[in-house]
Amino acid sequence: MTKYSNMPGWIDTHCHFDFPLFDQDRDEIWRHCRDLGVRQLIIPAVDRHQGERLADFCRPEGWWFALGLHPCFLARHQQPDLDWLDMALGQTDAIAVGEFGLDFRKGQTAELRQQQLFWFDAQLALAKQHGLPVILHGVGAHDEITTRIKRSGFTGGGVIHAFSGSLQQAHNYLALGVRLGLGGLLLSPRATRLRQTVTALPLDSWLLETDAPDMIPTITSLQRNTPQFIPLTAAALAAMKEVTMAELQEQQWQLIQQVFHR
Repeated sequence: MTKYSNMPGWIDTHCHFDFPLFDQDRDEIWRHCRDLGVRQLIIPAVDRHQGERLADFCRPEGWWFALGLHPCFLARHQQPDLDWLDMALGQTDAIAVGEFGLDFRKGQTAELRQQQLFWFDAQLALAKQHGLPVILHGVGAHDEITTRIKRSGFTGGGVIHAFSGSLQQAHNYLALGVRLGLGGLLLSPRATRLRQTVTALPLDSWLLETDAPDMIPTITSLQRNTPQFIPLTAAALAAMKEVTMAELQEQQWQLIQQVFHR
């Protein structure tokens, strides 16, 4: 974490900026984001093929990256990918293990869930082994995730991205040192529960993110999400917590250095 060592500005802590959807105008988008005050990205991998290219992709701009195997792409993962991940975490500048987690949607078979649990436990063990934080994906499985983290003895912290669970589930993550990812959903007038949770928790519970190109904020007609929405989400958070934008920038920077300590 050297290129922006004295960084004032915004950081998108979860952005898939390497996805092909940005190939035609990535440089233009990044210039626009920089003009808006976005200074850094954290780009998580979702499979081995993508992860093998991330270091080279991020190096020219100094973007940060994480390496992991996403639960929604089980068909892409093979047992040797864990050996690759173990080696890559030791040989690259990856700042976290991720994006990995559990995605328990309705109608899934018990076998599919067991497969997800295998990959989850294996990657959590690698994070513990390498002394790295985690970037977690959780859908319909927050209680299972926190239970398995606690059982594993993992204490490296990290973030559960795009958190939209209950206040109690938020407390469970925070008790384990895992912060909560906060994105454009906060801008939706219908996000009543999320707004209540944001109000109830300390400011240092939250890390700003977009999940671009996914999770497009409802306030826009754009066909993809980009890091340009970080300042808008920040403004909403600052207003709710009654802090200035400058205070929030500094708070986010200090928190990011604490969570992603590599």
